[in-house]
Amino acid sequence: MTRSITLTLAFAMISILGFAQNEGDENEAASQTAVLALTNGIDISYVNTSGNTGNSANMTFNNVSDYANGVMSSMQEMRVRSNNSFKVAVRCDDQTFAYQGNANNMSSSDMPNNALWMKVAQNNTGGSLTGAFSNNSFASLTSSNQDILINGIRGGNRTFKVQYKCTPGFVLPAGTYSLDVVFTATQE
Repeated sequence: MTRSITLTLAFAMISILGFAQNEGDENEAASQTAVLALTNGIDISYVNTSGNTGNSANMTFNNVSDYANGVMSSMQEMRVRSNNSFKVAVRCDDQTFAYQGNANNMSSSDMPNNALWMKVAQNNTGGSLTGAFSNNSFASLTSSNQDILINGIRGGNRTFKVQYKCTPGFVLPAGTYSLDVVFTATQE
């Protein structure tokens, strides 16, 4: 009887091993190619808002020294994401600031846009600053596009910081003056 139990166990083991060796018959494979169609992509946004509209760069003039020497804004940080090298340009959206106040003579409230100055205070784009913006000093903004940096390196988190300065002089009436500044990132 022990012999028959031993033989039965032996046949059972051979059967199990036989099935274990036939794995190739039980598996099949299929394959396919993943194809990516990438197009050029570029985005410029403000770091603090994660959008294309930043917080206002407020400058308050409280005394004569502010009018004579100008007032600087806080730093404004921008981010460019691009899969190619890029450049960034800046311009004012209008020739003069928009005025809100109680001045009777509106022509006396026209602050020219060249009263607004800007500098690139920090550049982490891998690119080069250009022209008047290349020496870390303030340059006048106009309503025409001015390149501020070129040859930015492709990547997902290329940042730079700008700071504004305004020196309006003493000829303008009290009130609130505003002007949109537009940054444009373009792939090179």
